[in-house]
Amino acid sequence: MSSDVIKMTIEELLRAPAEMRNKLPRALEEIGKHGIGKTLEESHDFLCRLLTQLRKAGAARVLTDVSAAADKLSDLLWEGIGFRAEQSRSMKSLLTKAERDIQINIEASDSPFQCHFMVKGGKITGGSGLLHFKDEDFRFMGPTETLMGLFIGDLPLGFSNLQLQTAGHSGWMGRVGPIMREIARLLKGN
Repeated sequence: MSSDVIKMTIEELLRAPAEMRNKLPRALEEIGKHGIGKTLEESHDFLCRLLTQLRKAGAARVLTDVSAAADKLSDLLWEGIGFRAEQSRSMKSLLTKAERDIQINIEASDSPFQCHFMVKGGKITGGSGLLHFKDEDFRFMGPTETLMGLFIGDLPLGFSNLQLQTAGHSGWMGRVGPIMREIARLLKGN
């Protein structure tokens, strides 16, 4: 698939949030075939723009109506984050300084959006689905649109945020918070 075709696919997908439900499955499939790494090289902020438009479209409704897209979105999101993390000195430094392995679940309360990520050996990986609860160190839970805000940095982390629920020892926030802020920076193309 050529760069021009993928750019047109992206622009068509992001142009009208109201049409997101109809366009998302095909667009995610095409982007997957093209490769999220290639897509992000051509459009550094694509994932941030996608999550922003999903929020405008009513992410919970879209991902509930097209439930297969939730897993594809999660897998592309984490593949893209891993790709961008490999290119970022600040993220590499942050991940290398992690004092131990970290396993995080992220779960929407109003849609099938569920994903996880792990920090291990100075790398970050993740994907769709949840880790077994016995293996998780920390969990973010909340409405889909709130979780999208968490990814793109529109959501302040801390105990004063009543939209975002967490499970796990509060000491984990000091480890996870900087990683989430760096993820938001990467998704914005910085």
